[in-house]
Amino acid sequence: ETQRIELAKIFRNLDLNKDIQFDYAVRPGSIDLTGVFDDSHHSEEIPLANDTSFGVGYAPYSDVEKITLEAERLVNSDKFKAKCKGSGEDVKVMTERLGNKVGITVADAMVSKYINDTDEYINYTNQIKDTVLDLAAKVIPEREVSCQVNVGDNIEKGLVYLTITGTSAEAGDDGEVGRGNRSNGLITPCRPMSLEAVCGKNPINHVGKLYNILGTEISREIYKRGEGDILEAHVKLLSQIGRPITDPWVNSIELIPAENVNFASIEKIAEEVSEEMLSKEYFIDLRKRLIAGEVQTF
Repeated sequence: ETQRIELAKIFRNLDLNKDIQFDYAVRPGSIDLTGVFDDSHHSEEIPLANDTSFGVGYAPYSDVEKITLEAERLVNSDKFKAKCKGSGEDVKVMTERLGNKVGITVADAMVSKYINDTDEYINYTNQIKDTVLDLAAKVIPEREVSCQVNVGDNIEKGLVYLTITGTSAEAGDDGEVGRGNRSNGLITPCRPMSLEAVCGKNPINHVGKLYNILGTEISREIYKRGEGDILEAHVKLLSQIGRPITDPWVNSIELIPAENVNFASIEKIAEEVSEEMLSKEYFIDLRKRLIAGEVQTF
């Protein structure tokens, strides 16, 4: 029932009684991992890491990252869908920058029941394009931005990205957890990033989830407290199975200072933030926020 409720919020054009089959299996975990978890789930104790893995975070977003994330959010917003009904929820945004030129490619699984002919399809895709360009003019006004939508279409041959449900999953192109966005909402091959999938992991001691989210939150807080003295902050957290999650095996923080900034002063900021956010209290708060759905995970 929970799955139905959540999917109904995401996919406006999916008939949950006809288009999808729900299945599940509950099986016991391995003895060693369940043992680690048994020693970790009491709130008064410090959880022990259930894996030897790493998480990565950085701040702030670059111009390209910012417009990529905000473009997807806007195109998938309730407000936009209300005026552009032909736009489905399966939206992918790829952005590249060469010098001052920024190119944005949007793939949007268009919904067939709202589109009567090719002209209407083109009108909808142009609406998506114009919306993204208007957004770019506000978010990155100094950049020269171009945008293309559903570039795989061949209008003359009648080959267009048209779906029934608004997602390519209807044709089996559904991907897997781990192929998609990192916890900051992006896939960033030119940035340090972990290959750990955040979704589907427990919020108590699964470092594949916690350290990626925490790495992002630590880096954002360091950047914020730097008040302009820190241009970028990069955080890498490495766990060791059975080790308290408040005590990473490696806690690596890289800072890019602004010009003429005393490095010792910003190093102190990073140390203070790290100490605060690797505390038992912070992990408990993070756990509660994750369970309440208040933390971005993809």
